[in-house]
Amino acid sequence: MKHRIDPKIDCVFKALLGSVGNSILQVHFLKAVLVDDLTALTIEV
Repeated sequence: MKHRIDPKIDCVFKALLGSVGNSILQVHFLKAVLVDDLTALTIEV
């Protein structure tokens, strides 16, 4: 049985977006959140 992890829980959110190994996830998250605020998004990791 798989356990479902809720990304709205603070420690899970930090684990997903707070580590260097998840930089691709960080970029996708920022693009999803800021898409309306940015006209030309350029991110280097």
